[in-house]
Amino acid sequence: MANLKAKFKMWLSMKTEECKNVSPLFSYAYDRKLSLLEKMRVRLHLYTCGACLNYVSNLKFMHEVFHAQEEDFENEKINDSLSSEAKTRIKENLKAQNS
Repeated sequence: MANLKAKFKMWLSMKTEECKNVSPLFSYAYDRKLSLLEKMRVRLHLYTCGACLNYVSNLKFMHEVFHAQEEDFENEKINDSLSSEAKTRIKENLKAQNS
């Protein structure tokens, strides 16, 4: 049974698209909803391609990290502001550059 599954996977890998044609869909999935056909293309390719499966795993990890970092940044941005001395120095430097 395992041998049959391996043969099927090998046959399917020869019939599916190349990585370079499918890989843009991996990141598009984070930006928009994929169509049914696009989802099928992705699933079939990931079933047969370990390299792309690793890539998608890394992409998911990076997406989660950046999303969490963005939330942290927004929370800090609300609470932090420049001191009045820093604002004055910036204004003076900008005036000096424009003169």
